[in-house]
Amino acid sequence: MVDTYFDITPYLSAIARDQLIITANNRLRNHMLRAYGQWQASNSTQVWPTPRIYSLSQWLGSQWELLQRRAYGPAAQRIISNLQRQTLWEKIIGESSLAQALLQAEPLAQAADSALRNLELWQLNEEDVRSAEPILNPHSNSYCWLTWLGDFRARLSKLGFITQEMANQILIAAFKQGELQQEAMICLTGFDDIPPQYQDLINSACHELTSIKPLNNASQLQRTELNTTEQEMRAAALWSKQQLEQNPAAMIGIIVPNLGQCRDQVERIFVEVFEPLAALPDQPRYTLPFNFSAGTPLATTPIIAATLDLLELQKSSWDLESICNLLLSPFFGDADQELVLRAHLIQTLRKLGKFTISLSDLRYHCQKLTSKLAIPESDSNLITRLVQLENYRRQSFGFHSAEYWCDFFQQHLQLLGWPGARRLDSQEYQQLTLWNQVLDNFLQLDGTGINFSYSNAIQQLRSIAGKTPFQAQTPNSPIQILGALEGAGLQFSDCWVMGLHHRQWPPVPAPNPLLPSSLQRTKKMPHASAERELEFARALTAHYQQCAAQVIFSSAHSDDDSELSPSALIRHLPLTPPAQLIHSHATASAENYSLLAQSKAWELVDCTNAPALDITQEPVRGGANLFKEQAACPFNAFARLRLGAARIEEPVAGFSAIERGNLLHEALATIWRELNNHAALVALDETSLTTLINNAAQQAVDALKQKRGTSVGTYYAQLEQERLSALLADWLAQEKIRPAFTVIAIEEEVQITFAGLPLKLRIDRIDKLTTGELILIDYKTGQPKAASWQGERLDEPQLPLYAVTASSEIAAIAFAQINAKAMQWIGTGELHVAHDGIFPGKQSWDEQLHEWQNNLQQLAQDFIQGDARVDMKNPTTAQYAEDLLPLNRLLEADALAAYMQRQQGAV
Repeated sequence: MVDTYFDITPYLSAIARDQLIITANNRLRNHMLRAYGQWQASNSTQVWPTPRIYSLSQWLGSQWELLQRRAYGPAAQRIISNLQRQTLWEKIIGESSLAQALLQAEPLAQAADSALRNLELWQLNEEDVRSAEPILNPHSNSYCWLTWLGDFRARLSKLGFITQEMANQILIAAFKQGELQQEAMICLTGFDDIPPQYQDLINSACHELTSIKPLNNASQLQRTELNTTEQEMRAAALWSKQQLEQNPAAMIGIIVPNLGQCRDQVERIFVEVFEPLAALPDQPRYTLPFNFSAGTPLATTPIIAATLDLLELQKSSWDLESICNLLLSPFFGDADQELVLRAHLIQTLRKLGKFTISLSDLRYHCQKLTSKLAIPESDSNLITRLVQLENYRRQSFGFHSAEYWCDFFQQHLQLLGWPGARRLDSQEYQQLTLWNQVLDNFLQLDGTGINFSYSNAIQQLRSIAGKTPFQAQTPNSPIQILGALEGAGLQFSDCWVMGLHHRQWPPVPAPNPLLPSSLQRTKKMPHASAERELEFARALTAHYQQCAAQVIFSSAHSDDDSELSPSALIRHLPLTPPAQLIHSHATASAENYSLLAQSKAWELVDCTNAPALDITQEPVRGGANLFKEQAACPFNAFARLRLGAARIEEPVAGFSAIERGNLLHEALATIWRELNNHAALVALDETSLTTLINNAAQQAVDALKQKRGTSVGTYYAQLEQERLSALLADWLAQEKIRPAFTVIAIEEEVQITFAGLPLKLRIDRIDKLTTGELILIDYKTGQPKAASWQGERLDEPQLPLYAVTASSEIAAIAFAQINAKAMQWIGTGELHVAHDGIFPGKQSWDEQLHEWQNNLQQLAQDFIQGDARVDMKNPTTAQYAEDLLPLNRLLEADALAAYMQRQQGAV
């Protein structure tokens, strides 16, 4: 059992006299109450009165409630909440003349509210600001803030609100007037700095004020240095593990001054050191032996992040990755039952090639897939929910109160089957409970009289959830990971204070930009000057030196950007090498991996041969591409064409390279359907030809633009049409100087059976010369080569395959290379007329056809027999198959080969 982190002994006398004890924060109060309870239990006491221990904020609230119960006139006012304050500031700043120049009003509203708090806590007013900056520039920060402040006070008065600091002044007056009874003595603990207003209030509330300090412990102080901040965190984690192994009853403190910025990194390292199985996806969540004082923002937890995203489904468009991630969420509908549909839907959306997806896109493709997969319609399936959501959408228009939006959001989530059919675990249930608190806080905004649009309401919810910390309810942990202030007043058996380098300790001054810096320095406001930060850091460091029997201070030599040196506040401490502090660098994860490696029993499974293809049971996909994939790598063909491992291209701005190629095919098809032969092309005058080209290009671009929707703009489409028209004009100039021909097939589809494989082929074009000879043509916008038709493993088997299976004798095959760099014919065959770019091969045409027949038949037989070897034809093939690396394990090939050699050597 973990003992208490607080020494209650110095406070027992005050508690016995029923004196009021005020702590700096609620965390310290809880530790004091727990420590007092353990002290009573150690004395075999079963029942005892609750000591009068309160945090400052709790005590202020209790005194205000007491005044209101007594109907004290000045207290008959409402205290504005922090959220209401923030929202009012944002409204005022958003309506100001500076609104157009501001990127984000929220951070500025936070600074404005902080400036007002400081002004009132230091018992100052607007005149003090003007006096500190006598010549106020109308464009200065202070001038703008004073203008906003006047509006803020006016709205506050109109709404019947006062600030907490104004309420504090009323409490001061009530104590001085005898409306509230003064305490004989008040004891303070955990305070390093008290603003003047709080000091005045506490002085008014008692006859005598005292501050109880913990007993000074004789501490062993050490300092160590690590190379990087990552190594520093790991060293602290390893040291903690070592201390617990030596003393299971240890109470360890890890103090990280910038914990709010590096919490995720610290947590990752501590999990790696202490719990090797925590990262496994099927591992249930359980309590780890360390606890963070800094909770994670509720908005970042999976269930609440999904909830906020679900609420935004009504918006016009979604980022592709975001909508795909949301479809994988288990927190709406029945994710397990809908898994197949959702997976197909994600794949379909990705194939659209769009950066953004609309709700109508989502609904349309979901409907098509529901029909295609024969999923029965019901009130609970995905498409029904999406349709109901669309019908509900019109209620999201306009500006409404927070109460309206709360009801709207609840109904919206109910339509989507939130929070899902899966049973929630303990943490998710706690997060859901906090979500209800977020909604309650959102309802407070009705007190400001502000109405919100749909997007503004969700933005407010995101902001509230982002500022609501989530801390899982856990039992006492032997390791407490704390920020700089949370460790104040606590006692440990061992403590490690990290991150004390010169750039962070003392902290860099960060005065409020909206108040005159001279005023802040003079009044010693928070973060106002280097002197104040030094004084503050020195006080905290002094406490850390007495918080445990053993205290280690550490710093890193460098971060990612620059070199670091130890803070001057710890440089005098004796330097201890890390090796003397940490005896073993083995983490629990490393030990687990080692045990797994030692207990391995490898079984070599021959995966080079897959089950043979049974065309009566399995569809044959790919057409001519089957031979291209099989030649490039047998495993690729097996994975893509039999397992269905489809490669989905990433979205691109505008038209993709594939789409540009299709545009060229469509435009040329339109032109040759119009012309039909060489003579018609030559007979056209320049104007008629230009008109034909422009019409064909426009027709192709318009069709694709309509398919792509709003993702392609009119101006871009016009530029693409001009580019295509220029290409077509240059290419048709090449067509004019060819021998006379007639186009007998355009984008022709044929179904054949080759080597036992039923295939569907598509040929771009077939020309017939005046000699009666036929030429197969394949349009290429890249850099084709005649060598791609040679060898047992052809790079481009489409034309050879068609040549050996055509019902009519083919005399030649040719690539029509059409791009800005080259306009040319690249072909081979035997023609009785000269044709630019088409030449006989090294062997006769009949021999070439026979060789192609044999090579293609062998590729077909290999595919049918289940050849699935990972045998890349060349490095380029491997480069274009990176999406299959998780399946083909190509990156592990060398390691596996080395292992096999070792095994054979051992035998």
